[in-house]
Amino acid sequence: MLLRKLSILLLAAAMSGLFACKDDDDRTAEIAAKIKADLDAYKANTLGDKLKSTASGLEYIIHEQGTGASVKDGDFVPTHYYGVLKSTGVEFDNSFTGGGDPPTFRVGDLIDGFNEGMKLLNRGGKATLFIPWQLGYGANGSGSIPAKADLVFYIELN
Repeated sequence: MLLRKLSILLLAAAMSGLFACKDDDDRTAEIAAKIKADLDAYKANTLGDKLKSTASGLEYIIHEQGTGASVKDGDFVPTHYYGVLKSTGVEFDNSFTGGGDPPTFRVGDLIDGFNEGMKLLNRGGKATLFIPWQLGYGANGSGSIPAKADLVFYIELN
């Protein structure tokens, strides 16, 4: 009888811990609010000195530079991302839903703007990237991303 009660208590504790971890790890709502705020400020032209740009036309905000190794072409980097269409703010993909580990990408194998943005950070860095269509999916688009769509990504490099 005591063993049965102990088993039930352990099971209940494990389940509550499991559910608490899932809620803690699923940061989708937090990240959606962050990218919306960044996009709204971008469209209102109120980012000031926080907004930087590269010669290619990529614009970005570095939230945290990161303290790990620099990122270069060919590196495999676990990266969380949240992508929206710049014109509407509508999400087309993200890796935060459900929590868990971020997917690993090889730098150089992604769209040009994402590759370039990753290389602006060190591991552990966080940024919002404003990617013009020429550095994104181009004149043809891809899947739910229309042709000539400017994109916005919030990224976190591990």
